[in-house]
Amino acid sequence: MADILIYWRNYRHDMSARLAGRSDLAWHSKARLFAELAAGDRLWLVTSGRALSGPPREAPQAGFLVGVWQVREVMANPGDDPAYPAEDFSYRIISEPSASMLFDEPVLVDHIVRPEGRDRAKAIGSFLQGPRKLKDEKVRLLRVAAGPAMARHYLAGRQ
Repeated sequence: MADILIYWRNYRHDMSARLAGRSDLAWHSKARLFAELAAGDRLWLVTSGRALSGPPREAPQAGFLVGVWQVREVMANPGDDPAYPAEDFSYRIISEPSASMLFDEPVLVDHIVRPEGRDRAKAIGSFLQGPRKLKDEKVRLLRVAAGPAMARHYLAGRQ
């Protein structure tokens, strides 16, 4: 099973679209790494404090975990979404809704995802430009950090 870390640069925009009626959990990308994914793999979605809605965060440059999606299917992008043209986004990754979640309250994970020794004052997005496979130790740390939020999600019956 593969675990992939993704920086969600357009989180605020995409969540606005989701609240406006789009309910699918899909990811579009040109990264070849996605061609290797299979059903059951997971996407760990991180954004910056600046991209979050609501009151300003104390750490706008920091990384926050906003979702964990389980892959249901990876397909060639059919090009039916003008926001994600096939010539720019080769793959569409569809999540399994019953095993995927978006956190109601994002989880600060900057200390886990920021590369060691990197300036904590710089925006997390400057270090996480492309998707990357996570090692088991990072997955364990992310699970621990997300534990309470994940538990609330499943206890509330949103699985």
